[in-house]
Amino acid sequence: MAALAGIRVFVPIVAQVSQSHITEDGLVSDKEADMALVSLQAADGRKALPVFTSTNALTAWNSRARPVAADIRRAALSAVQDGSALLVVDPGTDPAFVVRRPALWAVAQGHEWTPSYRDVAVDDAVTRAALGRSEIVAALAGPGRGVNAARSDGAALRGGGEGPELTVTLQLRVGLSVDEVQAAVGHYQQQLAAEPVMAEAVDSIEVRLTV
Repeated sequence: MAALAGIRVFVPIVAQVSQSHITEDGLVSDKEADMALVSLQAADGRKALPVFTSTNALTAWNSRARPVAADIRRAALSAVQDGSALLVVDPGTDPAFVVRRPALWAVAQGHEWTPSYRDVAVDDAVTRAALGRSEIVAALAGPGRGVNAARSDGAALRGGGEGPELTVTLQLRVGLSVDEVQAAVGHYQQQLAAEPVMAEAVDSIEVRLTV
């Protein structure tokens, strides 16, 4: 995320008809058009705002879109105001870099952002949610699959690839039955979801089980 600080990006906008009328010949005639942000839908259904690091990349992605230059903070503010939960940098690349919700909000507000897998408060919450469950030996937070994503050429895409941002590894006591595992994991997930910091600082999470 530090690499994005202060950079200029290009936000695509397109014309949308805001008013039209029917001519005497029965044809629809556009009278007024507004410029609107282009939005994407992520695989999980969330709305995302695409931004580009060059006008060439933008026009190659959508030749009808008009590029509007903005610094990354203004682009993030536009995304939040438009109801987007994600910022996708250079969509169409292999793969695109995704700025997730907690980071997006931090950029929009001009705040420093700490990844959830490095956040002490998140780590404490992950540990605290396991208290009182004898079935759980340990609960550990770490980077998710999306953090260690790579392009097809093998280049690392730190922090912005597809997949969960945070992985929670639950070490379970040996010898548990299926019912005991399900009860322990279900209770743990409920306790973790009740931690306010998880909603604020974590975009996506994956729970792994080990013994």
